[in-house]
Amino acid sequence: MPSPPPPFRPPRAGPPASPMLLPARYLSSSTTTKIGGLDTADFKTLVERAAPWSCSQGYQLLECSPGFLKVKLPFQDHFVGNISIPAMHGGVVASLIDHVAGFAAWTMLDSPAARVSTSELSISYLSPAPSTDLVGVGKVFSAGKKLIRVDVEVYAMRAQSIDESEAIAAGRGTFYKKERTAGSKEAEEEGQMFQGYLRSLRKE
Repeated sequence: MPSPPPPFRPPRAGPPASPMLLPARYLSSSTTTKIGGLDTADFKTLVERAAPWSCSQGYQLLECSPGFLKVKLPFQDHFVGNISIPAMHGGVVASLIDHVAGFAAWTMLDSPAARVSTSELSISYLSPAPSTDLVGVGKVFSAGKKLIRVDVEVYAMRAQSIDESEAIAAGRGTFYKKERTAGSKEAEEEGQMFQGYLRSLRKE
């Protein structure tokens, strides 16, 4: 039996504060909290399940707020790239960095019709990634009219916690922001279709 998903921390509203842990099963499309132009539950589905690649990796959204994202990557045996250590393949870590950075950038959007795409990605491998769950933490460094830059650090989980003083990898991504004209019919229709797709995934 697969292990249950970890608790999900919804976005913070108002002044920074310690967010309350809220199990994912309590999230619904009726929540008024928005992140990246989407309802909280829709955004969680976007991060974890909207693309076949995300499903294959098993990404789990742990926490998010505007400009911040934390994602868990559960270990899978086929992630191993160096069997003598053993250590994860660098491509697995790189994909986690790209995923976390991209959706951290997405938290800065304010419309369900807006999108981001990777323009540049740099990665530093600081130590071999052990055969355990990883957590990627992304923080927006700067957000302009067209480009969003995000810094990401990756940590190994030990005893269900992470030591944020010892990152195993770090990266920076630059993302191009594409937005439809606010209030246009095209933006409204595309946003509605996209949200409908995400909600259909939650029913599966």
